[in-house]
Amino acid sequence: MMIPSAHLSVETAINIYPPESDSIRLSLEILSFLKQNGLGAHELLKRPAVRPRVVDDTRPLRDYFVSSSHNTYLLAWQVLGRASAECYTHVLSKNARCVEIDVWWSSKGPIVTHGHTLSRSVTFQAVCEAIGEAICDKDWPVVVSLECHVPIAHQDELVDIMKGAWGNQLVQEPLEGVRGDAISPRDLKGKILLMVEYYPDAYCQEITPDSEALDYDSCAGTECDDVSELQYETDPVLKAVDHPHAKIADSLADLGFYTRSMKPVKHWLTEGKCPPAVSLMFIDLAVELPSPPHPPNIMININESSILAMLPHSLSELIEHSRQRIRRIYPRGVRLSSSNLDPLKQWRNGSQLVCINWQNFDCGMQLNEAMFSGTSGWVERPSRLIGLSECKVKLTCNVIGISSLPRPKEHKEFIPYVHAELFNSSKNQDWQSEHFKCKDVPEDGADVMWNGRFEWEFEEDDLTFIRLRILHHGTLSKDEQMLVFCARLYDLEQGWRFIHLLSMDGRRTGATLLVRFTISGI
Repeated sequence: MMIPSAHLSVETAINIYPPESDSIRLSLEILSFLKQNGLGAHELLKRPAVRPRVVDDTRPLRDYFVSSSHNTYLLAWQVLGRASAECYTHVLSKNARCVEIDVWWSSKGPIVTHGHTLSRSVTFQAVCEAIGEAICDKDWPVVVSLECHVPIAHQDELVDIMKGAWGNQLVQEPLEGVRGDAISPRDLKGKILLMVEYYPDAYCQEITPDSEALDYDSCAGTECDDVSELQYETDPVLKAVDHPHAKIADSLADLGFYTRSMKPVKHWLTEGKCPPAVSLMFIDLAVELPSPPHPPNIMININESSILAMLPHSLSELIEHSRQRIRRIYPRGVRLSSSNLDPLKQWRNGSQLVCINWQNFDCGMQLNEAMFSGTSGWVERPSRLIGLSECKVKLTCNVIGISSLPRPKEHKEFIPYVHAELFNSSKNQDWQSEHFKCKDVPEDGADVMWNGRFEWEFEEDDLTFIRLRILHHGTLSKDEQMLVFCARLYDLEQGWRFIHLLSMDGRRTGATLLVRFTISGI
């Protein structure tokens, strides 16, 4: 089955590894500008706008951000979408290093689907085989988040399928000679870490803020309740599980040694203290668990609404907690169209695995691409996530002009402009160029000269990002987004550069924007 082209189209790396310059058309105005300023077009087109990042692979797992996919199996919207094993092949080829499997028991055995919705399924076997085939020996480790809705009586079959499909790729026991909290990506190259749920008997239900009650990643919330009232047929028929969360068999739990996932109860971070015997395992968790022993390597699996309800008042506590535990953040369930959360808010509170709906190239996905493009899907977290910086930074950008700007559909003339945005922890800033009307645009696109300039001053922040968009001014309707570029500020190459702009579904367009970036301390 072919995956729709939009799902295969994100090409952010084009600004790290530029295409052959002979294939790029530049306008006469741009060529004239380059000549006047003593710049060679051919040489300039070879220069990347974004530098590739070198990442140390020897740090503990909790010291990284990991490129993470939510509802990986879906081609489109989570309620009406269709599942495909090829989705895993795609996101893993783009260096996603955390993928999600929602597995259910059905009349045809274990399947992967968004349960109790109109989504179509794919077999668990096909998904596991696709994941195994997509991972090479030298790849950075892949975390598989398993949302298990399968009755305990059938979980041994899941274990057999995963072991059969992944073989030695699957980490099935602790590595010899490496302490659990010190294990690094280097120790796990080419390996699969299975994230297995842990539900203490007394706390089997996740508690979320009142405004987002019943908003579960496991599809037990309002989103699915609303849909379940519709008349539809699932394919194949799901088998109900008595418990709100399927109990986990020992054989399955054993596979999650390094990544046992727990959904915390209310006030898990800010109230109370664990008994001494528990606090060794559950650092900073305000959960009075049953008597030990408890599984090691607990990580927190929590939705965006629960975290946002704790900001900004618990920001310091969240950051401190992330220095001890891995945290996975998944989107709230009411995002029916698979829109994305703001990953910056989650990275800034220290959360390592921030799950993105790769089906949607919106601002959240653009930021995720800017963070991880050109890497192996693991990026070191900044050493400083909070606190006022003593340094200030000044960014100056000259925006000269664009070549080969595609004409919007059904428009013989249009009014394009540049909108620049800075995403910074202390203050966001933006700028707009002048608006120029383009008429009688030829097939090879419009050429526009703005000769604009903006200058921003802001506090130094390792998680500062810049986004440039080309928009079409609508006289009676909302301005239409046309093209986009997004990058982490400290990955930008300074000086004159051609930026290769992507369409709003992430595809290369042939359009180039001539800019000059200058970054200096104040």
